[in-house]
Amino acid sequence: MTEIQSLLLLKSALESADMHGIESLLADDCVYVSTGRGTIARNRVEVMDFLSTMTDSIKADHVPVIGNVIRVDEVYEEDALYRPGKLGLTIAYEVGDAYAYILFIDMDDDGRIERIVSSQENYDSTRVNLRLHGESDTKPYAFTSAPTTVKDWMTALSMWLETEHIDIDDFYQYIDEDTKVVFQKGDAESITLENGLDVEDYFDQLMNFYVDESPHIIRDEEDGLILTYGPMSLIVALNEEGALALISMYIDTRDEDESLDDIGYIEEVLEEQQVQH
Repeated sequence: MTEIQSLLLLKSALESADMHGIESLLADDCVYVSTGRGTIARNRVEVMDFLSTMTDSIKADHVPVIGNVIRVDEVYEEDALYRPGKLGLTIAYEVGDAYAYILFIDMDDDGRIERIVSSQENYDSTRVNLRLHGESDTKPYAFTSAPTTVKDWMTALSMWLETEHIDIDDFYQYIDEDTKVVFQKGDAESITLENGLDVEDYFDQLMNFYVDESPHIIRDEEDGLILTYGPMSLIVALNEEGALALISMYIDTRDEDESLDDIGYIEEVLEEQQVQH
């Protein structure tokens, strides 16, 4: 795993209040450190226990978590742990520029997280547009194990939208032959990709348009997960066997402006393909 991929997986886990899949990212001697409280957890088991307690509390209180990948621009404390250029993850509990703290991670030589730092130090930072900076010289994100939960799929979709740096073939190998994708823009008639082959042929056209925002996983009143990305929202459903059954994508056009005009071609292309089928 790269630093960015690991940060995005932590972001997904915190936003969804579900630490499933995080343990495999941690080194055996991983530690969790708070700049205000010192060392809180001293190995992988303790770190997972602490993170799980954190997400249990978030879920119980139904607190919305918003994470954004940032880059440190300026440091205001001489003894601060990190210097300009370091990537981190701001954690906020409400929409806006304010955040509660920054999570930093340090990776070991095997690509695992050896330290997680919760920092309240005074940094000046900016959100990183990962689609512009990209990771073209690194290996694209791929599943480390077969996706088995809604959160697994939400995570993959979120990373695809945020980075455009995902192993698409790896993603498609877990698409079931009965998987459907339903796409709707505003009040227009919905478009349905009826099976796995259609999904493989056309799904990337829906995913690879650009919105200058960061995707976030939010939880509804029943703790269902919804992935939001600008005006688009995505919901995932599994079938009784646990395979991916449906991805529903909806674009809200109530406040539509010129910035959305460039995605109209998606409807036209898919409608043409549906007629041919």
